[in-house]
Amino acid sequence: MALYVNTNINAMIAQRSINSATSGLQSAITRLSTGYKVNQAGDDAAGLCVAQRLDTQVRGNKRAMLNVEDGLNMMYIVEGGMSAATEDLQRIRELCLQAANGIYSEDQMQTLMNEMRERLADIDVIANTTTFNGLNLTNGTNTKGIVLQSGSGSDKANNSIDVTSALTNLRATALGIALNIVSMTAPGASTPAEGYMGDDYDPTNPATVNGATWTGDNIREYIEALDKAIDTISQNRSQLGAYQNRLTSVSNNLTTMNENYQRSYSQIMDTDMAEESANMVKYQVLQQTSAAMLSQANQIPSIALQLLGQ
Repeated sequence: MALYVNTNINAMIAQRSINSATSGLQSAITRLSTGYKVNQAGDDAAGLCVAQRLDTQVRGNKRAMLNVEDGLNMMYIVEGGMSAATEDLQRIRELCLQAANGIYSEDQMQTLMNEMRERLADIDVIANTTTFNGLNLTNGTNTKGIVLQSGSGSDKANNSIDVTSALTNLRATALGIALNIVSMTAPGASTPAEGYMGDDYDPTNPATVNGATWTGDNIREYIEALDKAIDTISQNRSQLGAYQNRLTSVSNNLTTMNENYQRSYSQIMDTDMAEESANMVKYQVLQQTSAAMLSQANQIPSIALQLLGQ
C-alpha cells in the first residue's frame, strides 16, 4: 500500500464512520426522548401521511363520542319529562274514572276537577321546562329539529342521526286534552259550555267546564282523549329508547374503531424503546471506536518523516 501525505484515505474513512455513528446516535436519542419513531417528514414520509390521516380519524371519533354522550344526556332529560307527564295523565285518568261513577255531588265533582286542573297545568310546565342547553324539546317551539353528529365524516347519511321524531309536544293543547276548568263560584263566570266532545274538540278553543256541567258522557269521551295522549307519549318514548340503544351501539363501535386506529398509528409513529436503546449503545460504541481509529489514521503520514531521516 502506497504512503501518501496529502491524502489520508484511512482518516477520511474514519471521519465518515464517526459522522455516521454520530447521526445514528442523535436519531436514537431523539426517538428515545420523544417516544416517536417519526419526528420529521424525512424519517418516514409515506408513513407520516398515513399516520396523519389515522390521527384525524381518531380525533374525529373522539369528538363524535362526546356528541353521542351529549345526545344521550339530552334524551334522558326528554324521557324524564315524558315520564312525569305520563304520570300526570295517569292521575287525571284516575280522577276521570272516579268522576264518571255518577255518585258525586257537584261540589265533589268540582274538587276532583280542581286536581285535574292543576295536573293539566303541571303538564304544560313540564313541556315548557324540559330543556337542554337552552333548547326547548317538548313544547313544539323547536322547529329546526335535533340532528346528532354521530360520526367523524361529512356524509350526513352515515354520520348523523335525526331524533326529532321522538320529541313529543307535551302541551295539553297539542295532546288534545286541554280543558278550561273553572270554579263554579268564579266571579263573573259566564254560563259554562259543555265539556270535551270527542274528535270535534278544538284544542285552541277549550271548552269551559266545571263540576256542575261536566257529564258522565263527556268524561268518558275525555278518557278516550287521555288514552290517545298516553299512547302518543308511550310510542314516542319507545322511539326515544330505540335511539338511545342505537347511540349506545354507535359509541361502542366508535370506541372499538379508535382502538384499532390507535394501534395502527402506534405501529407507524411510536418508538420501539428496546430497539432504540440497543441502537443507542451500538452507535456510542461505533462513535468511540471510529474516533480511536481516526486518531490512529492521523498518525500514518508521520511515517514519512522517518524516510526523510527525521
